[in-house]
Amino acid sequence: MFSNTTLRLLAFGGAIALLTGCYELNTRPDYIVGDPQVTYYDGQSDDLLTAGLGVTGLQGGAPLPADPMFPTAAELRRLAIYNNYRALLDTTTSGGFGRLYGPNISAGKIQSHGGKIPGKEYLVMTDQSGLYQNVTVMVQIPDSFDPENPCLVLGASSGSRGVYGAIGTAGEWGLNRGCAVAYTDKGTGNGIHDLDSDQVTLMDGVIVPAESAGETAQFKVNDSDLAEYKAAYPHRVAFKHAHSRLNPEKDWGQFVLQSAEVALYVLNLPENFGQVLSEQWVLRKLTPENMLIIAASVSNGGGASLRAAEQDRYGLIDAVVVSEPNITPKAELSAPILIKQGIWEWDQVGRNLLDYTTLLNLLQPCASVGADPFAVPSGSEYRCWALEEKGLLSGNNLLALVTDARTQLREYGLVPEQDFTQHANNTIQVPQSISVTYANAYGRYGVTDNLCDFSMAYTDAFAGPAPGNPLQLASVFATGNGIPPTAGVQLIDNKTDLIDRISSLDQNMAGHFCLRQLAVSDSPEAKRVAIGISEIEADPRKLKVPTIIVHGRSDAIIPVNHASRAYTAIYQNWVATQQSRATDNQRRKKTQNDLSYVEVLNAHHLDVLNGLLPGYQTRYVGLHYYFSQALDLMYEHLRDGHPLPQHQVIPTIPRSVAAAPLELSNLPPIRKTVSSDCAISFAPDSIELPDHCQ
Repeated sequence: MFSNTTLRLLAFGGAIALLTGCYELNTRPDYIVGDPQVTYYDGQSDDLLTAGLGVTGLQGGAPLPADPMFPTAAELRRLAIYNNYRALLDTTTSGGFGRLYGPNISAGKIQSHGGKIPGKEYLVMTDQSGLYQNVTVMVQIPDSFDPENPCLVLGASSGSRGVYGAIGTAGEWGLNRGCAVAYTDKGTGNGIHDLDSDQVTLMDGVIVPAESAGETAQFKVNDSDLAEYKAAYPHRVAFKHAHSRLNPEKDWGQFVLQSAEVALYVLNLPENFGQVLSEQWVLRKLTPENMLIIAASVSNGGGASLRAAEQDRYGLIDAVVVSEPNITPKAELSAPILIKQGIWEWDQVGRNLLDYTTLLNLLQPCASVGADPFAVPSGSEYRCWALEEKGLLSGNNLLALVTDARTQLREYGLVPEQDFTQHANNTIQVPQSISVTYANAYGRYGVTDNLCDFSMAYTDAFAGPAPGNPLQLASVFATGNGIPPTAGVQLIDNKTDLIDRISSLDQNMAGHFCLRQLAVSDSPEAKRVAIGISEIEADPRKLKVPTIIVHGRSDAIIPVNHASRAYTAIYQNWVATQQSRATDNQRRKKTQNDLSYVEVLNAHHLDVLNGLLPGYQTRYVGLHYYFSQALDLMYEHLRDGHPLPQHQVIPTIPRSVAAAPLELSNLPPIRKTVSSDCAISFAPDSIELPDHCQ
């Protein structure tokens, strides 16, 4: 992961120490491509955190470019920050934005700056593999950064988002605390290649001809049979996460560590905090030894942060704080784990993302038939009967088939609390988009492979592929999330040349059954996908730094049983084993767990839906509030030695009336010590959580 330069530096670090006392040379990592783009933001007209919009601007209309056909990089940045904030958080005042959480909140208090943070921003492209991974790293240094009390937050983007994908989560907390923040797009970066116009996006989001971009494109298709593919399947597009053939997820942990290394280089430049000895020699005054470094993010960024801490051979990271992490523990470690919640027990947990998502993808259109109308369902009776004909559901009437679909999902480890949000996720095509993207990524399939007869394209009025609208293409960096359907790009069923969902009455059962087989069969294609999955598995036993994991029980995208619960249970089981082997003196030294798991009732994966969809306001609270609180607690632990919170369930109280504002009375705090009815307990190979608590 580290550059050759850094390794050479480590090799003769003793000699440098003799010359300089305690500092080392500030050497540019040799995987940085080109020169960094550096911009200073004054905190008024523009800023690091909200692009000059502040709290009120983020709640208002989108900041459209002056010329939408030719947006500038600055305009794309502002629109990207606006959309990334609003895509992840509930930005309504009644939901708490600007009052309880948001860019103007620090340690629970409203700040006078309104969310506008002045400082420097460095944008860097890296490629360590030589395969044009072209990862975008951004380092933000607020004016409030104190080199005498330095801290750095590592914010990997959530989902498949670009480099601004963690700005409203990890960036918000870090910048308000005066920390520098290092972001990485994790090698996904919302990179698009429009095959019709042969255009690609650059690091700053500007779209240009692929030929002129050269090796600096975020992503460019290099499939050998591309010309034949374009002739047979016109008007298609390719996305980096799905079609790079690099399985970027296998390197997410390394990309987080890489962002730390880039940040250390940037912070120690002569114009920042390095000590200049000569034109060629600059010493690092800021090092991992004298600076707090916290890996913190949500969803995919949360999983990347945990993997980074597991893989951190050089002690860069001091702590981890993550929310709803997409993390897949090693299958052999998950196998013995039993999870208990009230009357429910599950003994097949820790399944990988493609496994449980392709099952949801297949069964949920049937399970959503007759769902609560507030859940915004897109159920399909035809999918139910198609599943019955395939022998995947049993029943002689529709109700029996729907019941069987729901039962199978429950037995597969999906908790009752996530049912409502599963219906909405099916409506907005979350499991469909994940299944297509990740099956391609894990199997290292390219756009020309047409995996399971899926492709991606802009569409016309008849729901068929069409040339990309120049306006949409110009702003795709700022409006897309890297995983279609997004920014006008749709999933296409190549068998019919129509949008996937409407390509047949059973919502393209054939295509989604094919995706399911990639996750569970022993076909050559499935084995190829399985290799990719094996590369992304995590090992909680390697986690060596203080960690807080926050997860909403109602999460229907990253189910608690298959991610945080399983990961925590494996870790606790390993700790118990180690302690049983330790001497009495060693046990006395370890007075508390290094990992705290906080499960929040009435919280799910996409806070943004709380302010958008009917029924959500009276069912859910925002999980982001607890992510920020967990970071506060970790900061207190690192700076002042305060204990980490105990494992616990948080009994939040949703609003009784949709129009009522969410208040602190709805949001009990994370407690350092917790009552027995809200405590999470562990036994050998098992974890037990209360169904409810007060």
